[in-house]
Amino acid sequence: TFYDEIKKLELSFFKSHDINIVLEDDAIDYIIEEVVNASTSITSFYDRMSGDLKLGLKLIREKTNKNRFFINRQALMDPETFLNTRIKHELSNLTE
Repeated sequence: TFYDEIKKLELSFFKSHDINIVLEDDAIDYIIEEVVNASTSITSFYDRMSGDLKLGLKLIREKTNKNRFFINRQALMDPETFLNTRIKHELSNLTE
């Protein structure tokens, strides 16, 4: 049941932000761990994830026209580093 609920987060993120995210298996495992061990709800986790990722992913989308992003465990654990790395990578590809 957790897996199905978590996969629905991808659709919710798309509907809310018009950004297609794909949660990789290790990210799904991490969310399940957080829900079970940290006594947080999937909805609360989604709200935190959305707040952490939406602006950075929107910036990348605007600069590159990419709209599909693969989200792994590390991206959820340290979204700031993930976004900084992605932004630098994507912008450096534009200048090449």
